[in-house]
Amino acid sequence: MSGSSEERRAAVVSSHLHRSVLDALPAQIAVLDREARLIAVNRAWRAFSVEQGRDDQAGQDLDPRTLAACRWSGEHPDATVLTAARGIEDVIQRRRLCFSVEYSCHTAKRPYWLLMRAFPLQDEQEGAVVTYLDITERHHAEEEARHARDALAQVARLNAVGVLASSLIHELLQPLSSASFYCSAAAQLAEGPAANPERLVEVIQRIDDQVHRAGDIMERLRAFLRGRKMHRVRMPVDQVLKRALDLVRWFATDRQVKLELIVPERLPEIEIDPVQIEQVLINLICNAVQAINTANSPQREVRIEVIVCLGELECIVRDTGPGLPPGRHAAIFDIFESSHDSGLGLGLAISRAIAEDHGGRLWAEPAPREGAVFHLTLPTVWDDDQSGANSSIGQRARGLNASGSV
Repeated sequence: MSGSSEERRAAVVSSHLHRSVLDALPAQIAVLDREARLIAVNRAWRAFSVEQGRDDQAGQDLDPRTLAACRWSGEHPDATVLTAARGIEDVIQRRRLCFSVEYSCHTAKRPYWLLMRAFPLQDEQEGAVVTYLDITERHHAEEEARHARDALAQVARLNAVGVLASSLIHELLQPLSSASFYCSAAAQLAEGPAANPERLVEVIQRIDDQVHRAGDIMERLRAFLRGRKMHRVRMPVDQVLKRALDLVRWFATDRQVKLELIVPERLPEIEIDPVQIEQVLINLICNAVQAINTANSPQREVRIEVIVCLGELECIVRDTGPGLPPGRHAAIFDIFESSHDSGLGLGLAISRAIAEDHGGRLWAEPAPREGAVFHLTLPTVWDDDQSGANSSIGQRARGLNASGSV
């Protein structure tokens, strides 16, 4: 009898100890049984429920029952909350070893960002432990860091346009001068002895083409300079390369530097913010052209080579300039580190941040003979019918290269 009493007393002490430990933890914690019913919650969980004005007991009647362990704003759960509920169900059924998701949840007091994690109960007991960690401050810090990086990227784009200014003016003057010439021709064809209505229509069409060309240049420039949140889209690699080269072509031509593009016959798509990746490519190419021009190198060539590997694309920018200072291959990516008198030292630092934000990498190395080499990698997106060819393209990329100069 006393043994049974001692066991009950020990069980009560153990239960109180477990509850005290749970209540001492800052995260919201709930324990679910195999039917996804709440069987225990800690003090932080209860306090948040009060702040939400929510009855946890009533929540157990929700269908599916795992919703009782979910937090959400408003009257109805959204798609993210339903995904969280399915994740908890998977953990209870041991289809997952763990599940986690981040999402926002507002109360009457303030908005929250929560990190939800679900783990299966150990040993033979079936069920799950669900925890919610308040990551609001971390989320705000990440947002502020992202805004700061976007602001620096905007400054870097303005700096890049300053570098490209004379070339862009040249590129704009050409279609406008052509349009002016065609206007004079149209005036002669409209009246007088040389009047020719059929020829006049053709000349007017050429005027329209030149005006549209100038408009396209301005639109590319406006898109490049536009400050806004990152917007990723899925698009072909060659489109990004073409748009970047369109902006730097005159810059290289003015400095008598040849741009050579080498790409495989087949290219995958990438999911990117086009303006930001164009910014990286423009910065790498302009740096290479400037290095060649500043050093007055006899060999004046920048080669942009694209290689498709398994799961990623690598863009290699090689120049025939003076190369990088010994031991400075990592330091050149520091903010305010610049080898140009007119540079702000933001370009490469921002370019690396953009590459990493896209799941890629950016690094530099000395060329074997002359100049510098920069490597940019980005994750690729293949359709099902292309995925089988991915690895073979990576192996054959150098053999399939088609070279073109601009």
